[in-house]
Amino acid sequence: MARILFKTSLALAVPFLCGGAWAGTLRVVTTTPDLADIVRQVGGDRVKVESLASPVQNPHFVDAKPSLILKVMKADLFIQTGMDLEIGWAPSLIQSSGNRKVQQGSAGFLDCSAAIEPLEVPVKADRSQGDVHPMGNPHYLLDPENGKKAAKLIVDKLSTLSTEDSSYFKKNIELFDAKIDSALKTWEAALKPLKGRKFVSYHKVYPYFAKRFGLEISGEIEPRPGIPPTASHTASLIASMKSSGVRLILTEPWHEMRTPQSLGKQTDSRVIVMAIFPGSLPQAADYVSSMDYNVRSVAEALSGK
Repeated sequence: MARILFKTSLALAVPFLCGGAWAGTLRVVTTTPDLADIVRQVGGDRVKVESLASPVQNPHFVDAKPSLILKVMKADLFIQTGMDLEIGWAPSLIQSSGNRKVQQGSAGFLDCSAAIEPLEVPVKADRSQGDVHPMGNPHYLLDPENGKKAAKLIVDKLSTLSTEDSSYFKKNIELFDAKIDSALKTWEAALKPLKGRKFVSYHKVYPYFAKRFGLEISGEIEPRPGIPPTASHTASLIASMKSSGVRLILTEPWHEMRTPQSLGKQTDSRVIVMAIFPGSLPQAADYVSSMDYNVRSVAEALSGK
């Protein structure tokens, strides 16, 4: 009964909360801030977009709060990263919203991983291996070429939902792609002299980033994905880093810093908090500046600057 009353109260609230400000625009909800920024870039003033996860929130773990359900209720389009990144919370949000437009398989649902060639697809996935994604590693937007692929899918979907604006969306994606292509030349030039250099990360976040820029992943602070670091694994990692000459540790804003900082001191390594999402750091205002910050920080650390 309480659930019915809650859904009813939300449904009654929607007309008042939507107001007239969104008239003539597509209301888009994304699971993560990087997708939200790409939607802004290509959708311009024809969209109103919100991210369900915050820039400093682990996207694997988001609470399906009533405020998020309300956002999904009002959406014309729901966009997710996919590859089970949001499997623990996005499906329940969509179902609880009761919004038929954004149910999986409906016109208002988009999974951007459909355009991606996945990395790290496990031969066999079970819970003993930790938080393994059966369809591959979902952190594909750390390769800017994959950002362009996601943008193409988004523009195709926006154009389907708002055909009169299709030429507008096409012009915007041309500008977005040109911006990525120009920046990518600079990023590749910065990391080309460092090809083959190794780093350690907290979580398995960087296979696409490493492949794009010719770097090598030496290991992770987590003994298995999603499993907190243990003393024995940390000791083994320190020994491996020392023997291999690894001097760079990458982590994300939502992880504790004690372990990476301790590893850094014991291996004389630089610790960098990466801008996984736009807005997570002052230098990362949008998708492109986030990538720029990440590339410059890694290049400076590996070159000893």
